[in-house]
Amino acid sequence: MIGLALQGIRRRFAAPVPRDVLDGVDLSIGAGEFVALVGPSGRGKTTLLRIIGGLDSGYQGRIDWPDGPPRRRAAVFQDPRLVPWLGLLDNLLLVAGRAAEPEARALLAAVELEGREDAYPGQLSGGMQRRAALARALLVEPDLLLLDEPLVSLDHALAGRMRALLAEYWRRHRPTVLLVTHDLRE
Repeated sequence: MIGLALQGIRRRFAAPVPRDVLDGVDLSIGAGEFVALVGPSGRGKTTLLRIIGGLDSGYQGRIDWPDGPPRRRAAVFQDPRLVPWLGLLDNLLLVAGRAAEPEARALLAAVELEGREDAYPGQLSGGMQRRAALARALLVEPDLLLLDEPLVSLDHALAGRMRALLAEYWRRHRPTVLLVTHDLRE
């Protein structure tokens, strides 16, 4: 399991108008914890996830990994980031290889996309694409799971089922999870 500690994280964007998005963030997340960071849009939640995920190096401060850095990280971004010329099953197998096909199929069923394995992302609704991105993230069995508004475009009932799926996954596998959202239901 992976824990992390952020110390004095600062991030300034220069354009279009110079502004500090993060200004001295200190945060500790214990190994295997599920932490939700809630706040209005435009306050730096996604930027913080990108920094933790290693996708933004333009910050000041430090990130300490007391147990060593995660071997397997996964993220669900606001944009599902599926490869448009691949079907859903192949999008999942990109991160895990052909040997993981049974698990990938099971996860597509768990996110209620069974029967859509060959569908291209452009043939699916935004909510379906988000659920495929969630399945892809879970397929790698991450030590660190970063979730950026993963259920934002889902109807209330479906979002509830996906919350239950995430909670059950966390109970069974105990990854360290950071969820950012503006929705208090999350």
